[in-house]
Amino acid sequence: MGISYYELKYGILSEDDLTALLKGFDFDTEEAGWTIVKYVVRDGDTISGLSARFKIPQTLILRLNDLSPGATIKQGEILLLPEPYT
Repeated sequence: MGISYYELKYGILSEDDLTALLKGFDFDTEEAGWTIVKYVVRDGDTISGLSARFKIPQTLILRLNDLSPGATIKQGEILLLPEPYT
């Protein structure tokens, strides 16, 4: 299975593709108490703002989305964000 940059950036992934992608990361989401969800960037969103709003380290947002420090995000982009199990 291969995932193109376009598919990842714009959220054109099936649930199977997303699951396969996440298996490449070195973490156990069940043990950590959270899962990964897709988030559609809204006008005015910033990485630091999302970090503060959802109480997620900026470094984790950057890592999950293959972004560099100082990267900007645009309305309509799809980001992967961790979400606590409820």
